[in-house]
Amino acid sequence: MKKTDIRRKTLVAREDLLNRMGEIAKEQGCSLFELVNDVFQLAIDSDELNFSLKRVVEERKLLEAAKGSGFILGLERLWYEMADTAYKKDKRVALKNWFDSGVWFAARYITNGVNFPFDQFKNDLSAFTWNAPEFKLEMVGDKASVRVTSPRFTEAYTFLFFSFLVGALEKFGYQPVSKEVSRGIIRLSVMRSDVNVTA
Repeated sequence: MKKTDIRRKTLVAREDLLNRMGEIAKEQGCSLFELVNDVFQLAIDSDELNFSLKRVVEERKLLEAAKGSGFILGLERLWYEMADTAYKKDKRVALKNWFDSGVWFAARYITNGVNFPFDQFKNDLSAFTWNAPEFKLEMVGDKASVRVTSPRFTEAYTFLFFSFLVGALEKFGYQPVSKEVSRGIIRLSVMRSDVNVTA
């Protein structure tokens, strides 16, 4: 078998990055040359898929975060049908279950020791709600607002997801002050519960 002639080039990189790459190579039982070439190949493969390597890593982080938060992948259409079935069978119980799930979801951020739990909650929820073309959760002072729009949401799913959001926000100490909920549309304004709403 004919041996391929591999020409090498010298590259310049930050010393701290090279040192860390050297540690990773050692941990993986390969040479720094092999590891660097693997990284280059991954960057090329990502580009051929019209992804940046950074985006690939970010999306992997998103999947790991979703997995750690108790989310699972499922067919969107099936998920809506299951929500509709539960809502029709017992609306009160279904709404309470989603509210309680929102409380549980928010509690994970409050108790896991992160410096800014609400910000982390907001960023993760925005990323996890990829089935909604519009999802905005904004906070200004003691007030917060949520806007969600999706033409694919069923009426039942819209109200259940609204209940989830209220539960999560109440866990963070916010109380609803105004709302607009209809199929595929959620508008919710909340305020810190220790603030005088009429002020």
